[in-house]
Amino acid sequence: MTNASDPEVEKLLEAAKRAYAGGDKPGAAALARQTLLRRPGDATALQILGVVALDAGDAAAARRHLEASNAARPNAVTLNMIGVAAGRMDDSVVARAAFTRAGEMGLAEGWRNLGVTEKGEAQIAAYQKAIAMAPNDAASQAGLAQAFELRHDLARAKEHGDAALRLDAGNVTARLALARVLMREKDFAGAEAMLAPVVQAPRTPAELRAQALGLVGDSRDRRDDARGAFEAFTAANQLSLQLHGAWLNASERLYHPDSVRRMDEMASKLDASGWSAPTGTRSPVFLVGFPRSGTTLLDQILESHSNIVCLEESEHFSDALGDVVTEPSRAFAPASLTTEEMQRVRDGYWRRVGDREASVVVDKYPLNIVVLPLIKRVFPNAKIIFALRDPRDVVLSCFQQRFTINAAMAQFLELDRAGAYYDQVMTLFERCRARLNLNLSQVRYEDVVADL
Repeated sequence: MTNASDPEVEKLLEAAKRAYAGGDKPGAAALARQTLLRRPGDATALQILGVVALDAGDAAAARRHLEASNAARPNAVTLNMIGVAAGRMDDSVVARAAFTRAGEMGLAEGWRNLGVTEKGEAQIAAYQKAIAMAPNDAASQAGLAQAFELRHDLARAKEHGDAALRLDAGNVTARLALARVLMREKDFAGAEAMLAPVVQAPRTPAELRAQALGLVGDSRDRRDDARGAFEAFTAANQLSLQLHGAWLNASERLYHPDSVRRMDEMASKLDASGWSAPTGTRSPVFLVGFPRSGTTLLDQILESHSNIVCLEESEHFSDALGDVVTEPSRAFAPASLTTEEMQRVRDGYWRRVGDREASVVVDKYPLNIVVLPLIKRVFPNAKIIFALRDPRDVVLSCFQQRFTINAAMAQFLELDRAGAYYDQVMTLFERCRARLNLNLSQVRYEDVVADL
């Protein structure tokens, strides 16, 4: 084992840094490993290995090396990278803690990354701390503009979006945020002009170009340019299809068309007449419907009642079910659920949504429409609110939206596929309505908006 001042170790470290800076990442990693043979636990060598692993997409290895480096020599940059690695592993608790500590140690990037991770007031506070530390950081200014736009605080969104563009005229996040502000202000031509550099720049990441094209489609639609809008939406969706087309083959996913077909086949033979729950079993109200059928509007109306709590949209039910029923095929055999398993699902569900003893709980997740046989099994007395809208409007609206892509949302990237998926899901729903004796209320979107 060498001492801390071994000149050979220092040469290896310098060579590793040069190799990494020159793009020779395998060479940098090899030199870092040589360093560790001579000086085990060297913080710099471990950091280099962590960065190389992070660049290669191996978040677990990166986190392991970086945490060892930080243990040897606490460092804000290393902590920030630990946060990045943890975030890629969906460990938001560690990511938040690492970014916060990096920011507290004086690294503005730590606060900025915390802003990316957080939502609401916590997100705004993180970006503000980053800007207080580094006022000329265009990325933080753009992130804050985006956060204020989400809150409909248009004045401050414009203030920080403009600041970002003064620092970096090509900042995509700022241009997207400012375009949304212009859309809210009904300056639809201005919104498209704001987005032109994003759409045209060859280096714009495909995901962000797709977002920009979607907004261009919205701006043209609002100007009654149907042909131009359809062209923009189609271009946006084709980009998304290139990025996320693998979801079309994810037949094992619960909301994939193949799973919907299996659920429909099962429901056609199902006898739920004897299903019941213990006396006093508490049930939420499930608000379901095909996406873009008006569930969000109903959610907002219901939540205006003082004794109703509407949950944040999430897969509360299917996640609680998945914690108990780990064999995927059993999702298509609700009758196989035992009394003990159903109670565990109910207990897990209420743990997820929190203590709401004094309120009516409305669980709005539109595609719970696909798992109605399972809902009927676990919560047999649950009230179901079914949102219905003209299918032409629904399918076109789904085609136009920028959804986070999963096995269901991928179906909306092509118009014909979206129509086929609507038909499949609604066929399943009608089967459930006919056979499951659901405690169901149907609400038409057109009737709701006519009565507002």
